[in-house]
Parts: sequence; structure tokens; C-alpha cells
Amino acid sequence: MVTLVPSRYLAFGESTYQHRVGRPVRAVYHTASARALLLDPSVVDALRGEAPQERLDAATLERLAQLGLLVPAGTDEAGAVIAASRAAVRDARQRQFVVMPTAYCNMGCDYCGQEHRRGAGVEPGRHREALVERAERAMAGGRYDAVHVRWFGGEPLMGYAVLRALSARFIADASRHGVAYSAKLVTNGALLDARKLRALHLDCRVTQIEVTIDGPPAQHEASRPLKSGQRSYARIVAAVAGALSDPDLTGLTFSIRTNVGVHNAGLAEEFAAGMAAAGLAHSRVSFYPAPIHSWGNDVSDVALDRAEQARVELDWYTAYVEAGLNCGLLPATTRPVVCTAVTAHSEVVAPDGRVYSCTEQPLVPGFTEQHVGTITELDPAAPRPAGAFDDWYDTIDRDRTGCGSCRLLPVCGGACPKLWGEGRPPCPPLKTNLVQRLDLFARSTGLAPAS
Repeated sequence: MVTLVPSRYLAFGESTYQHRVGRPVRAVYHTASARALLLDPSVVDALRGEAPQERLDAATLERLAQLGLLVPAGTDEAGAVIAASRAAVRDARQRQFVVMPTAYCNMGCDYCGQEHRRGAGVEPGRHREALVERAERAMAGGRYDAVHVRWFGGEPLMGYAVLRALSARFIADASRHGVAYSAKLVTNGALLDARKLRALHLDCRVTQIEVTIDGPPAQHEASRPLKSGQRSYARIVAAVAGALSDPDLTGLTFSIRTNVGVHNAGLAEEFAAGMAAAGLAHSRVSFYPAPIHSWGNDVSDVALDRAEQARVELDWYTAYVEAGLNCGLLPATTRPVVCTAVTAHSEVVAPDGRVYSCTEQPLVPGFTEQHVGTITELDPAAPRPAGAFDDWYDTIDRDRTGCGSCRLLPVCGGACPKLWGEGRPPCPPLKTNLVQRLDLFARSTGLAPAS
């Protein structure tokens, strides 16, 4: 008979809640499947090793095994997670290009690690043609079923004409070769308007837009000032709200990011209330806080320490929930490929034509020379040349970072190989506040604490 033991990838909420049918439940999260469950306390006690499994009936034990919450004794769960990541990198059927159409940004955020300059965009001629050919070869080769472009910056909408011209070429080539095409835009949002949003979605196939809003109006304008001296908060909010009412844009979703530091840590409730009042409590808009971190620059005056990050993040998620905003309290999917830097099927094309493996290298002083090639010189049919972090899963397998023994590995993936390489562990706040996030998840479903 196979001996079953609790998975190493389990986390448990501390509180007991009253389910709608009247029975008590506790929140459980299985990181290996990114699944949150509400289970009977007797089951939770057995999974935590606080009660013998023999108290559970055979049907319950079978169901727990099917869900992966119980595994055969001796199972190398970490090895399976790492093997799945290696397979995801090796067998990828989607090619990703992170394209930076310009090196300029119209904002001057103090915490930004990039160095922006005018007149450095994707130029017509050899440079632009080399990028188009490289994407077209990926589409034509039969290796990939899909190509995804992430428009990045600088501020990519400062290169809006380039974005549109390249999109037209990419989309035509994808159609000709029978390959799926999709795009995402990461923007500060200051240049968004109804006309651009329609063009981006309907003409450029952008289906996701990530916008940063750093708090209520006054704080946002202070921490993310436009170099023109104008204001951006109202314009951003109006553009997003307008898109939600446009019947032609129902396939467009938004992610609202807030870079959280000492300047806005205590403004979660005010911000969330403002977003709800603006009509952004909508299924197509999601919110998340991101702790400010260094890209090689000094952010010590604005960044929170690790303990504060975990506490403040919980405050922000609580504010989102109470305001009725859509947010991912817990990761809903595993993360077998942590980022572009670990796979040759993804690459970052900088405005000057240099190709990188990591998004935090181009435009970042001290890292711009870490490119892996120049787009006009690379074999257009070949994958990205080897980058510094292509062996990331070997690093995890040797447990040089501690990620291999961490219960968050399946949903975190190690967070950021670059920061680990710089000796700055990038462990997310979730590592500290997961238990509290689980209880918040239970409350967000409408459950009340058991009396």
C-alpha cells in the first residue's frame, strides 16, 4: 500500500470560517497547482500533521491525492517543478519579442532606474527591417504556433508611429503564415485616449494594457511627474473608464499597477475608493501593488524594507477587496517560466537595435553593455543568443538561492534571476504574508469568521 504524505507545497490560513451551508472551513493554498480551497478543519489538521490521516475516510484521502495535496512518500516534488520549468523552456510554442520603440519617456519618476534620451527610437531602414524579418522568420519556421509582442519602454507611446507601423507588419506576416499573434502594452498611460485605445486594440491587436497609477491624484502627480509640467492622473483614469464603455473594446483588459514605497504606503484606502468611484471596479480591470526595487539605482530613500513590504502589501490588497476592485489575492497560475531572461524563445529589442535577454538591462546605466547581440547582425532565423540567466533552472536545482526548498517555487519561479545575481534576494512579500492573504481570500468570498 502506498504511503501518502502532505505535499510540501501547502499553506494554510489561520482562521476558521462559516461556510454558506453552515459547516466550518479553513483556507488552504496548494502552490504546485496554484489552487485555493476551503476545506473542513479536520482535513486541514491532517494535512498539517496535527491529526492522524487515519481519521479521514478513503474517499477523502483519494480526493486529496487527486488534487496533489497528498503525495506518495519520497516524491521529489521540487524536482518535478524544476523539470516542468525546463520542459516549458525547451518546448515553448510561443515566441516573444519585447520591443522598445523609443528610449524616451515623458515622465520623470525619481525611482526609475532607466536613463531616457530623445532621438533614440527604432529607426526605419536596416534596423526596423531586421526586427520585422526576425519576427517573420519565427512565424514561418514551423517551430512556433504563436508570436507575442510586449511593447515596452521608455514610454512606448512616445514611439506610437513606430508601434503602429511595426504592428501592421507583424500582423500581416502572422496572418500569412497562419500563426496566432497577440500584443501587450506597458505604459505610463499619460498619452492614452479613446482614439489610440481603439487603434491599439482593433488595429495593433493589443489585448492587455498595463498602466501605473501611484496613488490618489496628488501623490500620483508628485511621484510620477510629466516633464511637460502637465498632469496625468485624470487623463489616465478617464481613458481607462472610457474604454470600458466602448462596445468595440470588450476584448481589451487593463492591469493597474501601483509602485509602493514610503511615499504612498498609507494611501491604499483612499486610492482604492477613488478607483471604484471612477468606475474601475470592473471585471476587465485588475489591480496590484508592486514594491519599489532597485534596477541598479539608489532607491533607499523610497523603498520599504522587506517586513514593511509584506505588511503594506496586505493593506493594499485589503483596500482593493473592500472597495470591490478586482485583484489577484493569490497567484492563479503556476510560473514555470519566470521571465524573458531564462529562455531563448524570448528577447528584448532595445531602441538602438541591441538585443538583450532581460528587460532590466537596456537603458539602465551599468547594464547596457550586457546585450547578447545586435539585431542587424544576428541570424534572423536563429533563437536569441545565450543570455546570462539561461541556466536559471540549473541554479535552482543546485539550490544556490534557496528557491529549490521554498514552498513558493511553483508560483514564484525565483522572482528575478538578475537580482539574485546581484546578491539582492528578490523574494516577494507573498513569502511573508501568504497566511494572511489566505484569510483575506476566505473573507473576500463572503465568508464570516466562525463563532
